Amino acid sequence: MRNTIAHGWRVAARTAGLQFGATLAVTLVAAAGFGQRAALAALLGGGSVSMGTVLFALRLFGRGIAPARSVLRSAWSAQALKWFWMIAVLYLAIAVWKLPFAGLVAGMLAAQFAFWIALIATR
Repeated sequence: MRNTIAHGWRVAARTAGLQFGATLAVTLVAAAGFGQRAALAALLGGGSVSMGTVLFALRLFGRGIAPARSVLRSAWSAQALKWFWMIAVLYLAIAVWKLPFAGLVAGMLAAQFAFWIALIATR
């Protein structure tokens, strides 16, 4: 049966792994073509999206089997946690560490496209 918490964990793990892989690929390209700061920005941008996926999965699936209302609340709070994480990391990267914006966006886009590909591949 594919509608299990175990299946959800497997999908989340595959998705986060694919996101981390795409992030590393963009980081290597950025390092080769644009320097260390751009590579660090790409790594941080993609890593924040990937880690957001992990945090979402931990919050959503961490409680195990639960009533539907509780699962819905977990989904909402998981999404809020993911957004809070993303905003905090982006604030630090842009305002505090002054990393290149293009690198951040490139890493985030790579991880997000990997997320969509993973969702299509696990149907």
